[in-house]
Amino acid sequence: MIKQKLQATLEKAISRAIADGKLGNLAECPVPVLIERPRLPEHGDFACGVAMKLAAGARMSPIKIADAIADCIEVDSDCVSRFTVVPPGFINFHLGTGWLCEALLEIHREGEGFGRSEDGRGTKVLIEYVSANPTGELHIGHGRGAVFGSCLSNLMAFAGFDVKQAFYLNDCGEQILQLGRCAWALYRRKLGQDVAYPEEGYPEASLSHFLDAVVAENGDRWLSLSDEEGARKLADLTMAVIVADQRQLLERLRIRFDTWFSERALHDKGEVDKALDRFAELGKSYESEGALWLKAKEMGDERDRVLRKSGGATTYLANDAAYHLDKFERGFEHLINIWGADHHGQVPGLKAVVEALGRDREHIEVILTQIVNLSRDGQTVRMSKRMGTVVTLAEVLDEVGVDAVRYYLAESNPQNPINFDLELAKQQSKENPAFYIQYAHARCASILRKALEPSLNVDAGAEEPAPVDAASWSEFMAAYRQSAATFKPLFEHDPAVYAHQKALIMRLESFPEEVSESAAGRTPGRLARYAYDLANDLQKFYESCRVITADRDVTRARLGLIVAMRQVLANVLGIIGVTAPDRM
Repeated sequence: MIKQKLQATLEKAISRAIADGKLGNLAECPVPVLIERPRLPEHGDFACGVAMKLAAGARMSPIKIADAIADCIEVDSDCVSRFTVVPPGFINFHLGTGWLCEALLEIHREGEGFGRSEDGRGTKVLIEYVSANPTGELHIGHGRGAVFGSCLSNLMAFAGFDVKQAFYLNDCGEQILQLGRCAWALYRRKLGQDVAYPEEGYPEASLSHFLDAVVAENGDRWLSLSDEEGARKLADLTMAVIVADQRQLLERLRIRFDTWFSERALHDKGEVDKALDRFAELGKSYESEGALWLKAKEMGDERDRVLRKSGGATTYLANDAAYHLDKFERGFEHLINIWGADHHGQVPGLKAVVEALGRDREHIEVILTQIVNLSRDGQTVRMSKRMGTVVTLAEVLDEVGVDAVRYYLAESNPQNPINFDLELAKQQSKENPAFYIQYAHARCASILRKALEPSLNVDAGAEEPAPVDAASWSEFMAAYRQSAATFKPLFEHDPAVYAHQKALIMRLESFPEEVSESAAGRTPGRLARYAYDLANDLQKFYESCRVITADRDVTRARLGLIVAMRQVLANVLGIIGVTAPDRM
């Protein structure tokens, strides 16, 4: 990347200045040399403020240090057209075309792999997300966790991690018993029996369509069961329908999990008891008042936590201990859980559990996602036609489509609430970022079609040959991967036009850095915003610069830029799970 090339150039210049005795008492550079983008374009394309950090050690003013370093800079003027020292000690750089051409060459050579890295070094990561109770439909809040988890999984895999995705099925416990009681009553009511629906339970309207499926499949087969047996049976049957519905909806959202992990299986296999035995062996638990407690306070929690109640039932924390022990024993080196913000109180306990199991608590991350506020024409959307209290994910998908849902749920930091404007998500304009980015990709495809396909001359009423024939295009594509000089004719002498050309290429060239920093920060939304900025740079370039010209070399170079643009857009859209259309 250009930043790395500038950094290496400056490091050599600093070493030379030190060797020549120009930097006072410094024997080496004690701080990293950082390259930054200035806020104002007139300050250059890149800047370095290392002189300010060297002032104390060199016992010189930053401006003198910057002058000394600048005197030792050796760089091809074709790559850096000029550099200047400005108070209080910055060195500002203005790029020439050399490194820009090399950036385009790299994009063509890497293709679909451009931006990928080995930052993850193959670390085995399990990302668990959604994990909604199998007791009803997924709502838009679940959708946020689903999209964020999917995008983060794609991003980390792109950055070199070995990623697997898991959905944890909470298929036992009080919520399933309650589901069974409600489903058993509703099953009998649908088959003509006059029974009361439980006053405390899941809303009848929210389960009704699931029970329709159960009745259609089973008829009155289970009516003779006792209430206890019926509740258990109907819990399982209804839960199976709900889980199938959740799977189908998530696949529609382009999400497929490697594992749907059953909490019930942990109990059936004795894994929960195994985890409790592990705590005892390590001296991390104790009994008091008939209950079993985790010594969580010893591990930084505010209080000790109950693992097994006095009545014998294990807590969610004990189940989580068994599940996370299983994750580590399956060979995962790093665990990421994506939870709703309402689970924030469970994070310290989970961290303590991991440490109590003899694992490094830094190997478990919990990312909390905030709420999604839906609006239409400035008014908050609160009610669902079916659920009555929440808006289902299916309803939003039906209204605005998968691409818009994925983009709008992906772009924000998970710690911030999302204000999702349903009407904006359907607009076909620049104001709708999802559409604008996709349109940029389609525009690139359109430019290439215009170059490669014959056109109709309306005035002459005759077909005109394509500007670039098949043989020439094959030659162009080979040249794009062979020599950076191929892209030299791309640039205009007009400073205003050149600025747009340079801005676009610099944005493309920065994609690997965006990927690396987004993966490290667990912020795939940064890439969604990067894609919008990239689309905006393309718009400015398109408005100021003709791609297909009478000059063959210029046309070849600019078409090469368009191919690179299309590739980078496709790569970033692939990470956030939004389609990259060729026509719109």
